[in-house]
Amino acid sequence: MNPGLQSPRNKDTMKLFIGNLSQDTTEQQIGEVLAEVGPILNYHRPSDFTTGNPRGFAFLTMADRESGEKAMEVLNQVKLDGRELRVNEAEERRSNHPADRPKWVSMKVPKSQHDDRPIGPDGTMVRYKGI
Repeated sequence: MNPGLQSPRNKDTMKLFIGNLSQDTTEQQIGEVLAEVGPILNYHRPSDFTTGNPRGFAFLTMADRESGEKAMEVLNQVKLDGRELRVNEAEERRSNHPADRPKWVSMKVPKSQHDDRPIGPDGTMVRYKGI
């Protein structure tokens, strides 16, 4: 963990999504832009699975909502390494696991087709056998 990052986390923290990052952009550069805004609790930049290079986005956790909103204003549309950053409040991760998908509920629908099979001597409908 970077020594400039704060470790305790409380419920008032705000997580930001930073998009359109260059592969050359470092955590220190983002920290310098946000030096006046407030403490950064966490910085996460995922890597590409195959190449190991940093991907084009990162997540920041700010100490409180006020500093998070201020960071969004400061970082949004700032040019860094030749790219204009896009900053939003991060959304909860959506799961693709089958157990998390909505359950389908079956409804009993009345049978609309008329069954015109003859009734046999035992009182049941005659079952036709396939050829």
